Amino acid sequence: MPLAGQTLYLVGRIQGLTRRRLDQLVQARGGKLATRPTARVTTIAFGHSAVTQALDDGRVQLPPGLPATAPLISENVLRRQLGLLEPPPEVDRSMRRAEIERLAGLSPNLVSCLVLFDVLEPVDDGFAYRDLVAAREAARLLKNGVAIGDVLEASIALRRRGAHLAEARLTEGPSGELVREIAGQLADLSGQLTMRLEQKARSVDDLLAEAEQAEEQGDLATAESLYSTAMRADTVDPVLPFNLGNVFQAQGRSTEAKVAWQIAVARDPAFAEAWYNLALAAEDEQQSDLAVAEYRRAVKAQPDYADAHFNLALLLTRLDRCDEALTAWQRFLELEPSSSQAGIAQKAIALCRMKIQQDRAQTG
Repeated sequence: MPLAGQTLYLVGRIQGLTRRRLDQLVQARGGKLATRPTARVTTIAFGHSAVTQALDDGRVQLPPGLPATAPLISENVLRRQLGLLEPPPEVDRSMRRAEIERLAGLSPNLVSCLVLFDVLEPVDDGFAYRDLVAAREAARLLKNGVAIGDVLEASIALRRRGAHLAEARLTEGPSGELVREIAGQLADLSGQLTMRLEQKARSVDDLLAEAEQAEEQGDLATAESLYSTAMRADTVDPVLPFNLGNVFQAQGRSTEAKVAWQIAVARDPAFAEAWYNLALAAEDEQQSDLAVAEYRRAVKAQPDYADAHFNLALLLTRLDRCDEALTAWQRFLELEPSSSQAGIAQKAIALCRMKIQQDRAQTG
């Protein structure tokens, strides 16, 4: 396992993953997620949001305190190591890095930067023809004066919409931002034709950081505004509506909180934490069957979600659904055998077994 024994530091963020979930995934693979840059870090991952760290010559800025010798990996490489992303498709990857550099006219640093932000995705240093096409498109844009950060952002935006830099012809729009050329007309990166494009606003990453800081400081109105703005800018990431729902809940606006969490699971049906919050809300409203269903969705999305297993088991016990509760309690104990709640689980298991025996005796 690539992460076993490693101390990982993440620059930027991984779209769709809360810090808590990322920490769990890294630990499950034998690694440790560093909370701050230190010399103990052995692997440095760059999230797609960290494109501002890319310099014009292709080098990337590291936060102070990180070892310069630690290997750098991309967001997609990290996702694959965490089991969140399928391997790249099996295609001919007989081109080597030196060939890509020569045929695209790019320096080694620039090629490394494109790899670090998943514009190019080599396997064992073997590149596909599509990588060459993307490298040439990046080189054309750079030669025309487009900043490397804008090239990276455009490529990432295309990938999130199911497109690829190798397949898109990009140009600078009226306000200096990158747009697509489609049949001689300008379109935004989603392919929607447009007559006028506005200046680029603050990045979603900046908005998220400001929103999280406001939320931590108890300034919920500012956090709400920033999360809402970020949601309009990024219509894919489920963390944004999830966090917004938490802000609504902290304000006592439970109906709006549920809507926000429902948006989160609509964006990512495997977002376990949002299902968990929806289950808690259903319990508060005494919708027991709905709560059970949503706890089950949470543990299906994240099988090691101990809190969800505990709450599901507790609710099933209260509903006198002992056969189901027994399975849930046993799974919780497998995950948390030494937790402070293990005693509760063991007593509940004994109670469930006793009730199951009584029911069997009564039914003959």
